[in-house]
Amino acid sequence: MSDVVKKLYSIQGMHCASCAMSVDWALEDLDGVAEASTSYAKGHTQVAFDPTRVDESAIRAAIVGAGYTVLET
Repeated sequence: MSDVVKKLYSIQGMHCASCAMSVDWALEDLDGVAEASTSYAKGHTQVAFDPTRVDESAIRAAIVGAGYTVLET
């Protein structure tokens, strides 16, 4: 991947480690996402991605698709 960007997204609705894992898996399934690290306790995920291969709307959609709400930061 070239020019990997890291961005923090605040998430509402996670209650356990399984919730965080669900978000990680949904994000890491996206082409262009190198890594996702989600903390349910902190209520956020940090995503490393290549913006030439995946855009932020797809990242937000993956989080919503996993059943959670992305908060505006």
